[in-house]
Amino acid sequence: MKNKVYYGEYTLNHWIRLMLREEIVLPEYQRHFVWSERDLKRLITSFKEGQFVQPVTIALYDDTNEKMNLILDGQQRLTSILLAYLGYFPDKKKFEEGSDMTMTNEDDSVSDEQHENKSILWQYTKMLSYGKNREKIQHQLEKDSKYKKLDSSILEMIDDDFFENSYLGFSYVVPESRESNEIQKNFSQLFRNINYFGKKLGALESRRSLYYQNSELTSYFEGKCSDGTDVIPNIFIIDDWKPSKIDFVRYLSILSQFECSVRDDAKDVMVGYSAYSSRENYYADYVAYILGLEQEERTNKFNKFVFEDAFPKECWKERFERLRQTLADLKPQMNLSEKNAFSTLFEADYWLFGCVFFILFEGKSIDIHKEITDNKGIVQTLSKEITKEISRLKEDEWYKRNANRLGNVRQRIIGSYEIFKKYVHE
Repeated sequence: MKNKVYYGEYTLNHWIRLMLREEIVLPEYQRHFVWSERDLKRLITSFKEGQFVQPVTIALYDDTNEKMNLILDGQQRLTSILLAYLGYFPDKKKFEEGSDMTMTNEDDSVSDEQHENKSILWQYTKMLSYGKNREKIQHQLEKDSKYKKLDSSILEMIDDDFFENSYLGFSYVVPESRESNEIQKNFSQLFRNINYFGKKLGALESRRSLYYQNSELTSYFEGKCSDGTDVIPNIFIIDDWKPSKIDFVRYLSILSQFECSVRDDAKDVMVGYSAYSSRENYYADYVAYILGLEQEERTNKFNKFVFEDAFPKECWKERFERLRQTLADLKPQMNLSEKNAFSTLFEADYWLFGCVFFILFEGKSIDIHKEITDNKGIVQTLSKEITKEISRLKEDEWYKRNANRLGNVRQRIIGSYEIFKKYVHE
């Protein structure tokens, strides 16, 4: 079906009036409300700072019997604008979770806490039963225990001038057909296309977009030496049957916190990030912390780590070179596949945690040729000790199935640290 598309923008006040008067409505297939207060605050900040905010998409449904303007894309933005205007937010603990289906996470880690951005069986239209103006709705929301006042840090950012002087763009889709089945089919396809072709950045892509907010530190996060070569030299991990690049920020973030932690058990490292799926937030927050940007959650977790104290006069650049050379020298001893890859993440962790920590964070060097005689009179080397530990874990079926549980990650940090410590020299 052919569509005509018109473009424009309205003040936030105008969008609010359209919602209150029900001159724009949500179709049945729209998702339930997902955003958190943090998302709302970020949206308000974007308007305040004059940043780009993605336009919404409205479509005309007109089959001659019924006529309405459907919100095809922009529910979360429009709902958040209305909530900011009213000064209240639905308490997600008091609403039933939405029916959005997610794929099973292959990792069997157990979460410490419920993720904030869950879908709930709630839409802004529920508030319209309280009235069609701010005063009436606010009066009822104040008495409704399912709603809470917005955080004061958000309320301080907005006033009536904000809603009158801030603009949100739109595209307005007008189908040529007036036949009901054709329109429904068309709109469902439009909605699907909007959500398919407008997919959000992946987690890693989103995080990497932060790296470039400070050109001086891009190489630090990317793990690049001064000549542009990788600090981890042509070493990969098999993921989904193919070699994948090692996530250097993972090691930077974990070891930055470890550097200021209790060294005997690392129990204060990654607290609150037991769920494997939540750890990308941890890595992204580390980048944000170093760059002086807002973190997503647990905003004090990296406070003990001071970048300028850890790396005075940009000494990380010289240490990157030393780290790269050490890893290159160790590479023949790592039992890599023919594709220069570790078969598991825990293998990489044993080789990298201790090495990266002592060279990068402690400014030390590693004597990879040093021999140590243990209390049984057996001569040990760095590679022998690491290989022995990895072999032991590979024989443990439970461990292999649960390798990425937080307790096991912490154990690898300590295990690698203790081994490499024996082979450190100034």
